[in-house]
Amino acid sequence: MNDRNLTPDESNKVKVRLAARIFLVFIALSFLLVPCAGANSTMELKVGVHPNEPLISQDQNGTIIGLYAEILKSIALKEGWKLEYIPGTLEQNYERLDNGSIDILPAVPYSPEIGQHYILTSEAPYTDWGIVYTYKGSGINSMNDLNGKWIAHVDDIFYENFNASPGNGNTSYVFIEAESYLQIFELVERREVDAGIIARSSGELYEEQFNLENIPFVISPTDMVFAVSENTDPAVSQIIDQDIRQMVLEDGNIHYLSETTGDESEDLTTWESPSWLKFSVGLGGGLLLIFVILSLTLRNRVEEKTYELNSKNRELEIEIRERKIAEEKLKQYSLDLKNSNELKDLFTDILRHDLINPATVIKGYVEFLIEVEDEPGKKEAMEAIERNNKKLIDLIENAAHLAKLETMDDMTFENLDLREILEEVIDHLMPKLEEKEMTITFKPSGNYPADVNTTIEDVFSNLVSNAIKYSSSGTNIDILVNDVDDTWEIMISDEGEGIPDEEKPFVFDRFKRAHKVNIKGTGLGLAIVKRIVDLHEGSVEVLDRTDREGTTFKVTLQKTKI
Repeated sequence: MNDRNLTPDESNKVKVRLAARIFLVFIALSFLLVPCAGANSTMELKVGVHPNEPLISQDQNGTIIGLYAEILKSIALKEGWKLEYIPGTLEQNYERLDNGSIDILPAVPYSPEIGQHYILTSEAPYTDWGIVYTYKGSGINSMNDLNGKWIAHVDDIFYENFNASPGNGNTSYVFIEAESYLQIFELVERREVDAGIIARSSGELYEEQFNLENIPFVISPTDMVFAVSENTDPAVSQIIDQDIRQMVLEDGNIHYLSETTGDESEDLTTWESPSWLKFSVGLGGGLLLIFVILSLTLRNRVEEKTYELNSKNRELEIEIRERKIAEEKLKQYSLDLKNSNELKDLFTDILRHDLINPATVIKGYVEFLIEVEDEPGKKEAMEAIERNNKKLIDLIENAAHLAKLETMDDMTFENLDLREILEEVIDHLMPKLEEKEMTITFKPSGNYPADVNTTIEDVFSNLVSNAIKYSSSGTNIDILVNDVDDTWEIMISDEGEGIPDEEKPFVFDRFKRAHKVNIKGTGLGLAIVKRIVDLHEGSVEVLDRTDREGTTFKVTLQKTKI
């Protein structure tokens, strides 16, 4: 830069340019300061109030009280908000949030479903959950003890989650709806109900007034937050979150970390700054203000993203807690199921041992009396006793067999030849065939190797025995094995009357017999067949014969895996 004196014209031009630049800076600052001036204006907000002691409620004098009421009052004082309270039920306030007649609803449970309709704050001053109270000496010590009991509740999230929780669908509860948590305490104390579902917040408020006890079980831990209407400025929820993070909740009082105590004012001497310093400070302050505004804009964007992340994290935390509770219930359900299966096995053993023994004794005595009895009438009566006693023995054996099969989840398999099994079944049933002068046609084309359990013989024995039982004398039974891909299809066909179409879907049910009133049987044979085939991961179905009158049972089993 060359050192020289400026001419008057050049000096005036420099001053004009400098003045123009300063003017443009202040014009820009005036535009930037317009929103800031508006931000300090008083905001009027309508607040819904619903009975939820001790979080928020309205006392007899009409004063709004409770932890969340104090928090909101403290925020309003700090932010310059004017609050108008509108009391009502929780359902009424949800409707008001929907139509925008209120702006804020304090102390609502945080859930993804509610978050779809309203703006929820991410900061939760209080976490609530459901507790089950009962009177002392009730004998209720766990959730299992509630089966068949009378349970009082209010229509809240804890009752909804308790009633919809895993395992409760098959449990018999008698639910009694109450008007308030206080009424639930009174009902339980008077023993008009066996137990009651109470929110933790109300439990802590009332439990010292009543001689009750709670069981160690937590229902749906839920963060209690503020809900903001979608018609309200979204910044309201962000301000609530920011101010709650700066609060200290101590002994029910609200304090800000930035609060100071005492009189900190002091006498200051005055000093008049020179004009050049005022100009420099003003220009620097303007630039600093621009920087601050840009920083605040970026900060708001970061806070929005942080709010979204906090919401997602809170959803995940609630989901994790709910899953842990569900896992505990599933563990208890598994234990109960195991105990139930053990009792079922015990009953099955008693059934076989204590019923078969006397039935066998009856069988022996009746056979002896038939041999020595000459009078036709008495002999005929004894033969009737023998037939029914045999039916009783078959019923006990089949019921015990089916009970054992139903408790099995899987079974061991080995490589066996279905041809040999079918031939052994035919040899075993040959006396019954000869008695009815019937024949069996079975022409195997080779071996039929399959991975099966030895119980598969019971399947073929039941099906062939039924074919003999339901066929007329002198008829034939056809057994055919088809090779279909990776399976064997075993077809057992009789020449009986057939099964009506409307009865086919029920033939494999317990004690269902295809309208054969004159045919002996327990009604369990085909149920046993179905269970054994299911354990083999095969299939069994009943069909009409296409070549003549009669019924075909088709059993599909897997071939031996090479």
